[in-house]
Amino acid sequence: MLDALISADILRTGIEAILTLVPEARFRILEEGVVSRAVDPANVAMVSVELKKDAFDSFSATEAEVGVDVNRLYDILKMARKEDEVELVIDEGSNTLKVQFSGLRYTYTLIDPSAIRKEPKVPNLELPARITMKTDDFKKAILAGEKISDHVVLKTDENNFYIEAEGDTDQIVFSLTKAELVDFVPETARSMFSLDYLKEFVKPISRSEFVTIHLGTDYPARFEFTIADGRVKVEYLLAPRIESE
Repeated sequence: MLDALISADILRTGIEAILTLVPEARFRILEEGVVSRAVDPANVAMVSVELKKDAFDSFSATEAEVGVDVNRLYDILKMARKEDEVELVIDEGSNTLKVQFSGLRYTYTLIDPSAIRKEPKVPNLELPARITMKTDDFKKAILAGEKISDHVVLKTDENNFYIEAEGDTDQIVFSLTKAELVDFVPETARSMFSLDYLKEFVKPISRSEFVTIHLGTDYPARFEFTIADGRVKVEYLLAPRIESE
């Protein structure tokens, strides 16, 4: 069913991205790679992780769906060094995942996929503004906003992108001009989002040099980033908070 080798750092980033929202998830094993999509229990955020075939050092698979305890797998991968190569094996007809690196072999029972929430459908959203920025800037703005509030406003006008947080007495405004952004489609957009989710997104997003944000007005936002020269793609979709009058 699966016999693959992959960099510990690459695999750990993909697993970490899923773990920000759910402790267990369905994984679709395909001939062209591995895909997992999941929604958090509150139905506020969705994550999609795609490990393309060429993200693996070697990859042999037949199509299947398995349930994975993401939390347990991540705990094991934390013991791997960044440069370690991880072997993943699921034998045909087996209900176990074998993980091996640096002399350590770990075998654990997979979860029946039917016991895990079904993979969500990706909504087709018209999000007119697109912002590509350095992840260091994104991280700085989110962590600054967390100091004074539990939410931030992301907005754009024809020339700038803003991340704003407002507390009872304080306000933080982070802004980048079109010239300071890596890429910018300048459409007017504005939505408010929970920092509880965004601060969880920051760690996996920080593994990439850039993050792309698709934004509308009072619509969910889509956050995209890639690692390993685009061979691993991660997307988050986050619903907006409703602003009180």
